[in-house]
Order: sequence, then structure tokens, then C-alpha cells
Amino acid sequence: MHLPKEKILFKSPFRRELETLLHFAEKALNDRAAVWSPFISAQLIEEVKNKFNNLSDISLLFEGGFPNAERKRICFLRSEEEMNSLSLDIPIKGIYIKGNFLFDRAKQNDFRDVLHELHAKADEIGDIWLIRDRGAQAICSKKCANSLNQKNGKLREVEISIQALDLSEMEIPFNRPEKVITTVEASTRIDAIASAGFGLSRSKITTQIKKGYCRLNWALNDQPSKSINIGDLIHLDRKGSLKVLNIDKTKKERWRIKLLRQ
Repeated sequence: MHLPKEKILFKSPFRRELETLLHFAEKALNDRAAVWSPFISAQLIEEVKNKFNNLSDISLLFEGGFPNAERKRICFLRSEEEMNSLSLDIPIKGIYIKGNFLFDRAKQNDFRDVLHELHAKADEIGDIWLIRDRGAQAICSKKCANSLNQKNGKLREVEISIQALDLSEMEIPFNRPEKVITTVEASTRIDAIASAGFGLSRSKITTQIKKGYCRLNWALNDQPSKSINIGDLIHLDRKGSLKVLNIDKTKKERWRIKLLRQ
């Protein structure tokens, strides 16, 4: 059995990545078994959802370890009925990267880099989040988590140790309920919209953006003056995401913006 490959790949900016995922999907169809992809980015997840949306022969399960995870693995299954009847062994696990970062603050990407130095592949690592000043936790493939367990290393000058964890043992990031927010602003600048959507001061948002904590449609954005459009997704580290649902101009030449906070 074959999927409509050219239709799925047509005009996609992720053609190479989709070809790999199509191979997993066809293997699931032909072997009548669940097939898991590596971890993929949030941008690619959205593309997969759009391209595979109307296919009746294959069902997809997205799993990143917790509800709001950005990076996820995809389980390809032959049908929705099979998905409901199978007791799936989800091949993900957690790790705790422990260290004293009280006087040497580190970001998520710093921890990702040190995992790469310890020979963890990029597609074996899911989301990473900070645990105050005591290090970070991350979602990995089971194989990766087990191979990193009890390893030691250094992140800059800080000694680190890694412990494998079951998902139930992890400090999962807070899952904020979705909320629709309407705000009226003088412009469509990202700093103004993010300030209203996340409930933070304009100056604090501007600082966060300049430090590299903001992404627009999952691409890094360090420009507070960047204009946003309908459909854009604004993500701020540790605060969640804002989806721009609508933008209207008011009679007083201001902008009424409707947001979905996730």
C-alpha cells in the first residue's frame, strides 16, 4: 500500500523531512504495526498535520511527554480503530541534568548543546526546560535517556550529572488553560502584542525579546518592532504561546487584536 507521495510533498518547504516521515508511514501500513518517528520540530508537526489530514488509511499519534510539548514523536498506525485498540508502548523517557547554576545561569540551548557533546543525537531529544538554578530536565527517546544515565560532564565551569527519570517523576512545565484575549493597541508590533497577551510590562517583554527568548512562527525573533499578522504564533520561553486570531482597525485608527493564549 502506498500513500499519495507527490500530493503530500507538493509545495512543502519540508520536502526532505516529509519524505523520511512518509517512509515511516508506509512501513506502518505494510507491516501493520506502530512505527515511531524521531523527535520533530513544532513547525514540521504543523506541516504533517496539514498534509496528512485527509488520509483515511493512516492515523497519527503525537507524543512529546506532556500536553504542551513543542518537539514530539509521531506514531504512525494503520487506522484509527487500531489506535484505539492498541496498548502502545510510548518510547520516551526523561532525564534530569543536575548542576548548581546559581551563579552561572544557563539556557535551554546550553543544555541541548552539552547533550550533543555527550553524543546524544538532535532527533533523540525533545523539549528541555529549566529547573530553577538546579539544572534542567528533558524528554528523550528511551534509548537516549538510558545511554545518558549516570553520565557526568561540564556546562562551561559547572559540573553536571545526568539521571534517567520516568515521566511520572519529572517536574512537567505548567500547562496553562487556553484563553481568548482581545486588546486594542497603537500598532501591531510584537512587543506590544506580547505584552498584552502574556500580561507582562512592555519593557520586560522587550528585554526578553532582545535576549532571544521570543520566537515568531517558531523562528527566533530578537526584534521588538517586528509587525505581526493574522495566523502568526508568538512563543515566549516559559510563558507559552499566543496565536493571532484576528486584527481589525478601529475608528480611532488603532488596532483591535484577538489572541488565543495557549
